[in-house]
Amino acid sequence: MIADALGHFGLETVLVLFMLLTSVLLVGIALERAVAIGWMRMSVRSTQDTIQAAATASLIDARVQAKNIKGPMKAVFVAGLDRALGQVKGLPERAMARERKQVAASLKARTWILATAGALMPFVGLFGTVVGVMEAFFAIGETGQGGFAVVSVGISQALIATAVGIAVALEGVFLFNLVQAFASTLTRDISHAVDELGELIAFHSHTDGRG
Repeated sequence: MIADALGHFGLETVLVLFMLLTSVLLVGIALERAVAIGWMRMSVRSTQDTIQAAATASLIDARVQAKNIKGPMKAVFVAGLDRALGQVKGLPERAMARERKQVAASLKARTWILATAGALMPFVGLFGTVVGVMEAFFAIGETGQGGFAVVSVGISQALIATAVGIAVALEGVFLFNLVQAFASTLTRDISHAVDELGELIAFHSHTDGRG
C-alpha cells in the first residue's frame, strides 16, 4: 500500500509521511518531558523535611533527612550540606548552585526538537507542495491533457503537504511552549528550595562562628 502511494503521489507523499512520523515523535517527546517534570516536582516536594530540619534543628539532622529526598534534588541538597558540615571541601552555595544548574538544564532536554519542528515543518510542507505541483504539470505535459479539472486534482493532492506541515508545526510550537511553561515554573521552585536551604546553612555557619 505504501509503495503504491509513493508511486502515485511521488516525493510529496514521502514528505507527508515524514511529517506524520515527526508528529508522533513530538508527542512522544512531550510525554517523556511530562514524566520528567512530574518526577522533578515530586523531588522538590520531598526536600521540605530537610529544610524543616535545618530550620528547627541542626544541619546534621538536615543531612540525615536529605537521605530521604527522592530524585535529582537529593544531589543538590547533599552537595551543600556535606560542604557545610565539613565532610567535603568547598563552598556550600557554589556547590548547590552548580548542581541546581544541571538539574534545571535537564528539564529542557530534547525540547529543542519541538522548537525545531515548529520552525521547519511549514517549509517541508511547502517544499512537498512545490514538488507535487511540478509533477502535476509535468504529467500534463506528457499526456497532453489539460484543463482545470486535470490540474486541480494534482494541485489539491500537493496542497496536502502544506496543510500537514502547518499542522505539525503548530503541534511542535504548542508542545514546546507548554513544556517550557511547566519547566520554568518548576525551575523557580527549585531555586526557591535551594535558596532557602542556602540561607539556613549561612545562618548556622554564622551562629556557630559566633558561638
